[in-house]
Amino acid sequence: MYSALSGMSGAEVNLLLSITRKLTGPIDANSSSLRRGMLEDIMHLLKSDFIASYVWNPENEIFEDEVYINMTPSNIASYGDYFQFHDPITRLLQQRKRATPVCDVMPQKELEKTEFFNDFLFRDGLHHGVNAYAYDGDLNIGDLRIWRKKGRPEFGKRECLLLDITLPYFTNALKNLRLLSRVRGLEGLWHSLLEDLRFGLLLFDASGRLLFRNRIMEELEKELQPARYSELNGHIRSLVAKRTASLAWNEFSLSILRASPPGSDASVTAVIVSRSPSLTITPASLSRRFTLSEREAQVCTLIIKGLTDGEIASVLGIALFTVRTHLKHVFAKLDVSKRSELVYRLMEGLAPPQL
Repeated sequence: MYSALSGMSGAEVNLLLSITRKLTGPIDANSSSLRRGMLEDIMHLLKSDFIASYVWNPENEIFEDEVYINMTPSNIASYGDYFQFHDPITRLLQQRKRATPVCDVMPQKELEKTEFFNDFLFRDGLHHGVNAYAYDGDLNIGDLRIWRKKGRPEFGKRECLLLDITLPYFTNALKNLRLLSRVRGLEGLWHSLLEDLRFGLLLFDASGRLLFRNRIMEELEKELQPARYSELNGHIRSLVAKRTASLAWNEFSLSILRASPPGSDASVTAVIVSRSPSLTITPASLSRRFTLSEREAQVCTLIIKGLTDGEIASVLGIALFTVRTHLKHVFAKLDVSKRSELVYRLMEGLAPPQL
């Protein structure tokens, strides 16, 4: 295969390297900007005059999200509105799943007899073409359509090999963008669920690569010393990689969810980071937790502080009999029979009471 590429010029090597760098760099763009960023390099590498790229929408069964060079917007619009439904070559080219000259699926003389050629290709001067299609399994996810004008040579084996070298990088980049798009949809869901809560959120792909972290995590990195944040990050990554099962790190509690975005087998791991609650015992908190009356909650708070029944009566300004009546009701509500059991029940999972 690569023997046909011997004698590549320095400019061609640089263009090929430029294309692969753009397709393997950080994913911080959408499909349109990714493709637009490498079209000019592809066009120069194949010494072509025109280039366009589309993404297939399987739900609506149309080609859309076009990017192009040296074609007129009105002609491109006519493809979207009409000619993609009267296109005699694309379906044949898609079946090849590799870079293929148009003349390999339809001789030039036959192509020139079609409405597609005379009312679409000819209007912008497109004459000789080569196409390549990216696939995710059986789904066409994007393409490259490269053309030369009349009088230029047809595309041959060398140009197809150059295009085939770039095709795996192009395909992988589009697949990553599809996954990222789904992740961003999940991100929106997480934000809508957590918009009123101060939780940190991180999203990882199946390989453990960080796809997203929210504003709370960015603030947490600034708050913690670099070494402490690095330790927290290391613990989170160990959790994602299943090297640890611990859902706590110092004062932080971690929650983890593994899921697959709709329509994909790729897994996404979400990690929620929050500070462990440091709740203090107050009459109001006890009342909420155990459905106690205001006076019952006050009695319980003073019991936790170690006061006797007589001292509680003095502090609250009520009779000793009344204190013991409240205490009897509390025992029944919390299903305990001893003062020590009551204290344990009230303090379970909480910080010591504040005065």
